[in-house]
Amino acid sequence: RLPRFLQFRPIAAVMDIARDWITRFIGIQGIDRSMAIGAQAYTALFPLLIVYASVLPRDEDFADAIIRRFELTGAAAASVESAFAPSGEVQSSVTTIGVLLLLVSALSFSRGMQRLYETAFGLPTLGMKNTKWGLLWLALICVFAAVRPAALGWLDGTAEVVASLALAGVIWLATPYLLLGRRARAGRLAPVAVLSTIGMTGVGIWSAIWMPVAVASSSREFGVIGVGFALLTWLVAIGGALVVAATGGAMITERLERRRPTA
Repeated sequence: RLPRFLQFRPIAAVMDIARDWITRFIGIQGIDRSMAIGAQAYTALFPLLIVYASVLPRDEDFADAIIRRFELTGAAAASVESAFAPSGEVQSSVTTIGVLLLLVSALSFSRGMQRLYETAFGLPTLGMKNTKWGLLWLALICVFAAVRPAALGWLDGTAEVVASLALAGVIWLATPYLLLGRRARAGRLAPVAVLSTIGMTGVGIWSAIWMPVAVASSSREFGVIGVGFALLTWLVAIGGALVVAATGGAMITERLERRRPTA
């Protein structure tokens, strides 16, 4: 039973939502799932993006993009340059078997995300049957990464922020829609998209503050491998934000559906 001061209706409602949210997070083993998604992204998505950057003509290497994104200088920038080969070297070593292995590892990451949404919404797992939608989702992410700079480059200020949030909302609505094999309507997934956009925006702000310090500190202490530690921590944080958003979005959807009058 809640104490008397917590029985005030708005406070009690917030406490009830928070309790339900935490219960769902624990129920799907949220911490373990966050670490698994981060590890799968580290082993799958980063190599895929490196090869993707080497295949298409670009003005900067993958390492340069990381350095620019986190505003690294000095030893930290040098460690990132050492950790990631230039595009020319990657392109000369890419083989058909290597690309296939990268696709397999990327699909493993997409299945990890798929299991997250299936567990959050209580849907049976599709496993390998959902491969085509996993491939479509990966293609969508690559297109988004390529188009986003050009789409937002001519904007600034408030317009850029609004457009960036709108694009993010579309991506985070399409992500569970595709990975669930279109088994859930877009309307049911809207709370997940909103929470994912908010969560990833928060992670982006935190990354801008924390990542330069973390990469510089890790590279000084551990060298090149320290860059890997910092990036893995960053990806686990992203995985945590997505797990929290998925569980919270599923909870909000179920609460709204319970309140909806039936015919």
